[in-house]
Amino acid sequence: MGWLTGFSGIQVPAKLILQPPALYEIHETGLHARLGGPPETCCKGTLPQGAFLVTGVGIQDGYILQKQDWARRLMYSRADLENLDGHFVVMRQQSGRVEFFTDTAGVRTLFCLKQAGYVYFSSRLDWLAAQAGPFEIDYARFGAQWILANSIHTCSVLKHILRIEPGGHAVIEQGRIQLQSRPWNCSVAQLDKTGSEYAQSLRRSLHIRGPKRWSLGLSGGLDSRVLLALREDYTAHVWGPPDHPDVLVSRRLAQMAGLEQNYFQNPLPKVELCLRKLRERTGLTQVITPASASVERDAYHRLHAMGIGIMDGGFGEIARRQLMNQVVFARILHQPLPCPSTGKSDIFSPEIQHTMVCGARNDLHAAWHSLPSSMTVADKADMISVRSRLPNFFGFEQNYLDSVCLSYMPYAQPSVLRALFLVPLRLRWHGRLLRQLLRQYSPQLGNTPLVKGTIPYPFGMGTVSSFAYTRIRKLIGNSYLDPRPAAFIHHLREFILDTLRSHSVRSYAAYDQAKLQQMADGFARGEARYTVQLDWWLAFDTWRSILHQEVDIF
Repeated sequence: MGWLTGFSGIQVPAKLILQPPALYEIHETGLHARLGGPPETCCKGTLPQGAFLVTGVGIQDGYILQKQDWARRLMYSRADLENLDGHFVVMRQQSGRVEFFTDTAGVRTLFCLKQAGYVYFSSRLDWLAAQAGPFEIDYARFGAQWILANSIHTCSVLKHILRIEPGGHAVIEQGRIQLQSRPWNCSVAQLDKTGSEYAQSLRRSLHIRGPKRWSLGLSGGLDSRVLLALREDYTAHVWGPPDHPDVLVSRRLAQMAGLEQNYFQNPLPKVELCLRKLRERTGLTQVITPASASVERDAYHRLHAMGIGIMDGGFGEIARRQLMNQVVFARILHQPLPCPSTGKSDIFSPEIQHTMVCGARNDLHAAWHSLPSSMTVADKADMISVRSRLPNFFGFEQNYLDSVCLSYMPYAQPSVLRALFLVPLRLRWHGRLLRQLLRQYSPQLGNTPLVKGTIPYPFGMGTVSSFAYTRIRKLIGNSYLDPRPAAFIHHLREFILDTLRSHSVRSYAAYDQAKLQQMADGFARGEARYTVQLDWWLAFDTWRSILHQEVDIF
């Protein structure tokens, strides 16, 4: 989204960093707030004895809220924001009191730092580090983000930094801050036995009226294919190598649907620009993707320049009951909750690794036992996914995309999620619900293979058979090898080797220096097996250097 940053309190900070130009500002006694980014994601308005700023988008009844809509909702002491779709952070200033509100799913968030006499706040953690760092990583809290697919809790992974959590409300008065949160919840009153109510809810989420026309991010998977079947009058887009299975299948799908599709290839920019994009992405997303992902989103800049908003199938796997299945099976078999690895770099010292594993297990246990015992095991897993993966993976990704363009995820909307939890588990398992929607609205789209990762497989295969099929093809080497990560890493070869030898890296106590040396030596010899590890290490080390104020982000 745009960004929101500033400070509030009875004193003025001694250190003020010059940031990019703002679209809107509020300067009052005890408050300096700035708002910027794509104009479609920024809003400022007045209130009785005050004003407000909004970064992001709020949606109700298929309509993107405008300034007058926000003003009506914020004019009362109890802001009426709980039933909105969209993703946003709202700041309200009235009579010396500054408040912040976040969307109920926590897709957008704000970070705060309490200092003597004032509070810094920013939607960009990298800017907060430049303003008030250096910051130290809390590895017990960071553990789940590195060991699992994403963090389980929604507090900050940095020491002394506060994060406004999903459905959050923060109040700053006289340089003091109070935080409250209301985790997303859904009480099931009666079941939607056929999935028809969910289908209608998902269709309504696609009919968004606003200042942009929309382009659907189309891939070879099931989630975006269902959105294609339910779509309004959109265009579509895809990017990547022309022989990538996702590109081949999505272009065929667009042709079958008679849909205009923009195809983009993203050539590697010069090294200096690659590094700038890497710093921008890791600063906004906190290492949820490897370093090579930092140049994959150039297409969004081009779509925004064309006056197009982005719609994609992000978080669609929640409708397929595909998240946290290891946890589900462990509970069914009465085994301890697992701590699965995501295959990221093994770069940390044994002490730090132990701290992260313990922290990840503790977070998972705490989240599990915080839910009512009356919930089914699968519903608990899905609820944890909504409360953790949505804000801690897709939310950070949204933070990055909103800095580029207007973007939107239909599957992640609270109204759609509420409808999903009314659907019986038998329909949610194995993608039955989404396959049913595809057969109902556009059955011809089932004549094209699905793509998992980089491997196509027959559309009729179920979850277990497709997993076995793609795993076997990958093991025997019969799969497409995406050239982009290796090309990115080798493009930065000199920078990577210099950084691995740098004093900053050599002196960082959390690293296992022997492992880094082995990785550096192997990479210098041209051993391809270190590419993935270096891709993740480079993302983490860039983030670490931002937090430690070792790079200039402006």
